[in-house]
Amino acid sequence: MHETASLDSVEVRAYRSLVRVPEATPSQLARRLGLSGREAARLLVTLEAKGLVSRAEGSAHRFRASPPDLALGPLLLSRQQELQAAQSVMAELTEEYRSQTRRRGSVETVETVTGAQAMARTFDQLQRGARDEILALCKPPNVAVPSRGNDTQLELLASGVTYRAVYESSALEMPPEVYRIREFVECGEQARVAAEVPVKMVVADRQLAMLVSPFADAGALEAGVPTGDPTGGPADAPTGDPTGDPTGDPTGDPTGDPPVQPPRAPAARPSVTPGAEPAPEPSAVLVRPGALLDALIAFFESLWAGASPLVLTEDGLVGAAVSDRTPPPEDLLLLSLLLTGLTDTAIAGQLGTSLRTVQRRIRDLIEFAGVRTRMQLAWEASRRGWL
Repeated sequence: MHETASLDSVEVRAYRSLVRVPEATPSQLARRLGLSGREAARLLVTLEAKGLVSRAEGSAHRFRASPPDLALGPLLLSRQQELQAAQSVMAELTEEYRSQTRRRGSVETVETVTGAQAMARTFDQLQRGARDEILALCKPPNVAVPSRGNDTQLELLASGVTYRAVYESSALEMPPEVYRIREFVECGEQARVAAEVPVKMVVADRQLAMLVSPFADAGALEAGVPTGDPTGGPADAPTGDPTGDPTGDPTGDPTGDPPVQPPRAPAARPSVTPGAEPAPEPSAVLVRPGALLDALIAFFESLWAGASPLVLTEDGLVGAAVSDRTPPPEDLLLLSLLLTGLTDTAIAGQLGTSLRTVQRRIRDLIEFAGVRTRMQLAWEASRRGWL
């Protein structure tokens, strides 16, 4: 008796209207809903077939609403059963797909996504499929994130999904990016900063990763313009006399001095040289479970461990928190010798070790501090109070 078809908006309005009155005729319902009498009669027959209304006792033309728990309960139960069946089929197909992928080999665990729009759509789907955790390595420029920001992340943070992100320090020098990061941190994102992030990556529930290729025109992508658009701007309008007089004199007098023309703005240069091939479209790769995905997750955890936590400063901007980690005493001694201006060779002599060992330890210190140069290392050592 109860159909599984969902109710449309008119049927919902009709049932709500009948719930509020003891009973009603088709003409009364028609007046309430702004329908014709014939439309109301057909609507009541449909609701009766779905078990939502019944005819009043002793009258074939008066209808009353059935109790909601009896009328809608079977419909909801049917929907729940359909959803559970769909989830079961999806789980079976997913397992079969992964099994076939493992059988075909590791090459099949990687899939290419080409084009900014396809990447943005895939990035959004990847996030929405996460139930527990998103891991992200972030560096400018944005390719798969629209200029207005990642609203999906805000929704998922509110729903309880954990976000951990490592940002390249250059992102903190770009005001639009800083505002986005601040919003994410305020909403619960765990964020850290590193001097350099080698690759853009996002991982959902440690089951699917998306790696973004390094080349892309960020400005064109965020504006929705394909990279390499040859229409870099309108060509300059032709000037001079439309009759073809080279002097530009409308009188056409060849003896008169040519009139002084106002200075012209330089012509806009096209973004691509005519005849040149357009820049390649941005692309990304999807990596599914396997040794490669395990390596990418381990790579993220390594960067995360060496990065500095991000906090909201008093003025509302995002800044790197001072790490409470301190190098071991032997490295602090090497650092103090370095800051006195000694050469690497002299430091090796002082420590009784090889030049190569000194240089390796200095590189390790630079990585430990999350900087790029020896000058930055000295500044970080002072800022963190190591010496």
